[in-house]
Amino acid sequence: MRHIKVDCHCAPPRCDKPQSSSAPRDWEAHPSWIAGIEALNAYGNWVSSVLLPIAFQWIEEHKAEVYADIPEELKDDVGVVIAAAFKLVQQLPAYKLGRQESDAYEAALAKGTWDPSKTNPVWTGIVEKVRTETQKAFAEKSSLIGDCPK
Repeated sequence: MRHIKVDCHCAPPRCDKPQSSSAPRDWEAHPSWIAGIEALNAYGNWVSSVLLPIAFQWIEEHKAEVYADIPEELKDDVGVVIAAAFKLVQQLPAYKLGRQESDAYEAALAKGTWDPSKTNPVWTGIVEKVRTETQKAFAEKSSLIGDCPK
């Protein structure tokens, strides 16, 4: 996962899934561990290649405000710039509304009244398929590999 700024601009990588040369070969580690690492890598690629360019476009559109209190030698420090932008975003109506929605969501979860049926249906569908296929793959080999003690 890379987050690079050059001359105060985000330099996002392509949205591909490179295999690290230090990643374990399929036969070396537990399949769940490998899947987890690959999933984290895919998430990191998505953050770097998709999400951060959106954030840095907003930063570019609000450059004077974001960079106002950042020392010259830190203007390409991603963490410093994101922190400065976040301080500004926290003052905006959309963020404040989002915090209220978050509180309502947490309250609904606690009460057991949250209906997730319309929340991220595409991602939810992918997760359900990944879980189902993972369970199926392990079940198919359970006579050979057993299971964790209960």
